[in-house]
Amino acid sequence: MKSIFKRSIAVVAVVAALGISIPSVAFADSSTASTSVTATPTAWTTWHATWVTYVHGLKSINATYRSSMSSARTALQAAIAPPATKAERQAAFANFGTSVQAAVNARVAAITGAGTPPPPPAGYNGTAYVTGIQSANIAFRASVVAAQTVLSLALTGATPQEARTARLTYEQSLGSAITARSTALLALGTPPTKPGQPSS
Repeated sequence: MKSIFKRSIAVVAVVAALGISIPSVAFADSSTASTSVTATPTAWTTWHATWVTYVHGLKSINATYRSSMSSARTALQAAIAPPATKAERQAAFANFGTSVQAAVNARVAAITGAGTPPPPPAGYNGTAYVTGIQSANIAFRASVVAAQTVLSLALTGATPQEARTARLTYEQSLGSAITARSTALLALGTPPTKPGQPSS
């Protein structure tokens, strides 16, 4: 179980990083206005600020999830440490499963509640590229939420063997989602050199 558990945590860490990463080249504002002059924000800079806020919200959701999982693991390790009896260890793993399920459900609800990112404004260099990135990330997060929902339901009243099977199925689903996202991002090609400039 420990091996499966460690792989699951590693996969979740990768998922968290992939699902909220922001390619700085794609999102940067390429405005060259002087800092001594107050420039009127463009539609691109206004959108960029809202997207950064959106992504920070996703990072906060994932940080809360990781903290909950860390607390659950710490409690499990303390409860199964010698001289714990077999019954105490079984109870500890049952409590751990309940904590994992609660953390997953909270993350699913929060990610669903966050909705989709604000779309970039039309008429700028980089709009299509950023839209492609957002589409890949939206599809990825939807796949992760679906996989975590299935995992949560499978953990309800599961035996240890059923829980292991559910986690393996979850890892396979995440692997497929990561592959699909990577393929979609590679298909976008080279990022625009001057995102945020009006299209000619």
